[in-house]
Amino acid sequence: MIKLNEMRNLKMKSLIVMGTMLLASCGKQDPVITDTGFMHGAYISNEGSYNNSNGSISYFDIDSSKMINHVFEAVNGRPLGDVVQSFAVAGNKGFIIVTNSQKVEIVDLKTFMSLGVINGLEYPRSFLAVDSKKGYLTDGNSNGHVFVVDLETLKITDTIACGSGSGKMVQFKNTVIVANAGGWGNDSTLSVIDSGIDKVIHTWNVGMNPTDLLLDKNDQLWVLCIGKVVWNPDWTIGIETASSLVALNPQSGSILQSQDIGAIGDFYWPLHMGTNKSRDRILFLESGGIYSRSISKGSTAGDPMIKGNFYGFGVDPSTDQIYSLFAPSFTTSGWMFRYQANGIKLDSLEVGIGPSQIVFN
Repeated sequence: MIKLNEMRNLKMKSLIVMGTMLLASCGKQDPVITDTGFMHGAYISNEGSYNNSNGSISYFDIDSSKMINHVFEAVNGRPLGDVVQSFAVAGNKGFIIVTNSQKVEIVDLKTFMSLGVINGLEYPRSFLAVDSKKGYLTDGNSNGHVFVVDLETLKITDTIACGSGSGKMVQFKNTVIVANAGGWGNDSTLSVIDSGIDKVIHTWNVGMNPTDLLLDKNDQLWVLCIGKVVWNPDWTIGIETASSLVALNPQSGSILQSQDIGAIGDFYWPLHMGTNKSRDRILFLESGGIYSRSISKGSTAGDPMIKGNFYGFGVDPSTDQIYSLFAPSFTTSGWMFRYQANGIKLDSLEVGIGPSQIVFN
């Protein structure tokens, strides 16, 4: 449920924004905009309980250190949906990917009011604004693909076939590189799309089931691979390979570094990675907590810098503060823990059910 103080904060933000718009429409003297609504802060994707349509977005106002939960539901008067997978920013719009509801909800970042919905998807995973006019949306499980989305009409205009379980994306110059995470199977490729013509121009082999990727300060492409898993009929693991962290040349696809992380049999597959403000360190989530290593060749992570059983994390690009996400179960509220860059804990705040990803704007 939404707490009373959260609702008051939410209504106050909306009233300030709507009041500003009203004054402008009446032709009065241009007002001084003192509140940007939900435009700037941290957005936490709370998956919710599977098949219960209680996924949500929590908004953290960094300046005031205030958390507002269930933002979409409070503003729009309806549930967000089933399994909120991720959140992405495209200008003044927010794209909320709701996987099991097979849709993307688009909101105005100032008010968080709904601007539209993209329905009829199979297995949406991630969104990336390519430029001011179009974005890419990964979708699909066995047969992965990328939809081209017009950012003005919010309509799908084209489809690009990729590998299995197309998921996270990163932009490098005139290309967008897609991690094909395997879906419910296995894949070991990255699809490289020429964003000018919306076509795949390269397919690169990397570690098994790449699930996250980023660029460091030298424009090396780092890819987090969860490893190969083959399930037996009774849902025990028949085959499992180690997860890995791989660095590539983003122009040629040649592998520059590769490091095994985790251990076979630990039943934990890393899903998230990040980098610090100077982009000279790679942080990743594995069994035991959040690890950090230098981008220099031959470096390793060692012991976790922040110990814990986390479900997700993110690094504030302006302060280097680390935000970890803890999901004690998928029936009760989760928590966001905030740390200094050296791993010293600052505070903790309650969020929605199953917090898994965080985005800063």
